[in-house]
Amino acid sequence: MNNKLRSLVAAAVAGSFMVGFGTNAMADSTTDIVNALVSKGVLTEEEGALLTKGHDGEKAGQEKAMKKASKLKISDAIDNATVYGDVRVRYEDRKGSGAESANNTNVDETKQRNRYKVTLGVKTESGKWYTDLALAMGSAGRSDNATFGKSGSGNMNDKESLFVKRAMVGYKPTDWLTVEAGRMDNPLYTTPMVWDADLTLEGLVEKVKFKAGDADIFLTAAQAQYRGERIKFDNATADRSTVGLFAFQGGAKLPISDKASAKAAVTYTHISSSADRNANNSEKFFSPGLGGDKYSTMKANGYGTNDLDTIEIPAEINFMAAENVGLRVFGDYVYNTSGDDRAKHAASVSGNVVDTNDDTAWLLGLAVGSAKDLKAFESNKMAKGDWSARVWYQDVGAYSVDANAVDSDFMDSRVNLKGAVFKAQYNIEDNVAVNFAYGHATRKNDKLGAGGAASDIALNLKDFDLLQLDLTYKF
Repeated sequence: MNNKLRSLVAAAVAGSFMVGFGTNAMADSTTDIVNALVSKGVLTEEEGALLTKGHDGEKAGQEKAMKKASKLKISDAIDNATVYGDVRVRYEDRKGSGAESANNTNVDETKQRNRYKVTLGVKTESGKWYTDLALAMGSAGRSDNATFGKSGSGNMNDKESLFVKRAMVGYKPTDWLTVEAGRMDNPLYTTPMVWDADLTLEGLVEKVKFKAGDADIFLTAAQAQYRGERIKFDNATADRSTVGLFAFQGGAKLPISDKASAKAAVTYTHISSSADRNANNSEKFFSPGLGGDKYSTMKANGYGTNDLDTIEIPAEINFMAAENVGLRVFGDYVYNTSGDDRAKHAASVSGNVVDTNDDTAWLLGLAVGSAKDLKAFESNKMAKGDWSARVWYQDVGAYSVDANAVDSDFMDSRVNLKGAVFKAQYNIEDNVAVNFAYGHATRKNDKLGAGGAASDIALNLKDFDLLQLDLTYKF
């Protein structure tokens, strides 16, 4: 073969190296081409070896450069790792009116705040094991927000702290069984009327999922710790007792047609005791305080978890109302089977008022939004240009649910309130959305106070209004 032809061939092979540079599949093809040219006599063995050697050197150099450039390293035991999070900025106008103290001074209180929140997490998978670790602001649990310019005392440029939001280890030995332990998202199918969306559980969860005909059956059991670490009391100490939460849920999702589905569940939840104790070591029972001119903030105890044995029934129906528009009717009902005892214990704290008709809570709502199909609408997955809106009404009795867990936004962490909420969302991008929300509530039973565990408005509320405007970026 003449030198001119060999030069042309070498140039062509070198070109193929450049085109295939960085991809293993192309690297293997290029080596095969060189070997074929040698076997045909187009290239000598020395020329083929020289080209292959040059290519191997470039490949090794590239791999070394890529490893050097990569700053994120994970264990070889990890099959997959995903970093996720969000940044949200918010304008909020929160207003309440009611009695400030026993002298029945009716006042209004307004908080107009600019706020932000950050969540940063990583999920990993390794065979049948997986983890979820997330950091967020907000040490109190039901709010991950920080206020511009600080809230209360402190320098306006003080740095916010990140706290452990989730620290969970999961194990999935079979397709139908999952076990999770640690601090985790609430695993129960529920609504914010009962559980604030920011709340997590600390304990152990078992999940079972299987099919029965066309229905998807789900069973969930949760054993969580609420507060404290001891179960023995001594009058000489200030120890708190352990509060245990035990929940058992069974439910099903049933396809009605290609464009409609239904979902419902029944949940029984028992909370073992109250962790709060008086000076004589007796239990501090929950009390919403009194309504009207008998109210005193000193008589209200919103933290007590005594006499809470609830039966909850959340449900929804989803269907495609048009080709790209989904519609959902949803609701929730709660009955506290120990509500009479909770009311009697509250009366022993607040005064001689017993009302045993406030042991139920209910919610009914309607949602509509754009979606490419039923599955996308059911999962609330929204892409660029998608929109959604929902409205609901809820009525929460003073002794029906745990005041430590109810929504901190639209009911201000309170029970004994009733009212309506409207929310709307529009996605500017797949991961960027704007949200508008407004809610109004009034006291349900005027004989009782609007008890709460961690309220933002320091009044015995008669009326409450909340407006929020959010911009959220997810990654």
